[in-house]
Amino acid sequence: MLPARVDELERIQLELELVRREQATEQLRHLLAEEESAQQSLSRRIEERLGPRRREIERLRLEIERLEQRLERLSFFGRTLTDEELDQEEEAARAEEAAFWAEWRSQRAERRGVRAEMIRSNGHDDIILRQIYRALARIVHPDLAHNQHDRAQREKLMRLANSAREAGDIDQLRRLLAIWSRPEEGERPLDIDALRARIAQCRVEYAEIRRQLSQLRQTVVGRLLRMGERDINQYIRAEEVRLGRELAMQRLRRRRALRLFEERKRSLSVPASE
Repeated sequence: MLPARVDELERIQLELELVRREQATEQLRHLLAEEESAQQSLSRRIEERLGPRRREIERLRLEIERLEQRLERLSFFGRTLTDEELDQEEEAARAEEAAFWAEWRSQRAERRGVRAEMIRSNGHDDIILRQIYRALARIVHPDLAHNQHDRAQREKLMRLANSAREAGDIDQLRRLLAIWSRPEEGERPLDIDALRARIAQCRVEYAEIRRQLSQLRQTVVGRLLRMGERDINQYIRAEEVRLGRELAMQRLRRRRALRLFEERKRSLSVPASE
């Protein structure tokens, strides 16, 4: 029996290396999908506990801002204004601000050589969103699974894709598509240079997925997942206390702003009554 040619041995070694790297990349993809799914679940749990207080704080912040703006207008005009006049002033200010930013966006788009209409919501993003979602679904749909474990992983990924679609998050869908896109199916390349190129591509894909997984794990939610149930509950309770203090402070600021507003209105109405 003649010994195998050197280039044939190298080709076999490269094929084995490619298989090993593809398997490692696939395993890392599943780890990333599991991490994203777990973080979404924990984020929903945290939002259920903390969301109402956060929204109330934001509502109070906007109300305080509105009262402060009304107080500024009273001071500017130097006379008492009716609620209707204040509403008209606010509407005019909002319209002026909206016109300014619309003009700014239009000029920026023109400088970049992009049609200004694309800055506005005209359905273009919806088309892109659907196209990316469909492309991703063709790759990872659960019906394409080879076994039960594969199906479970695909179902997790589709839940992530569905959440991104519902949120209109094009960037997230693009990222998922980039991570989970596979090379075109077919026979493995027999050419040594092609094998080397595929291996290099696998290295890049693996490094990118590992980077994204590392970034996810370094987020607040990612760190909480590593800490355990006790630490998660402690974090939520601490946030509830912090938000409770913030809520109390915003309520105090609202009362103060309302008092100043009413005092200013009364002071401006005194000369008229005399």
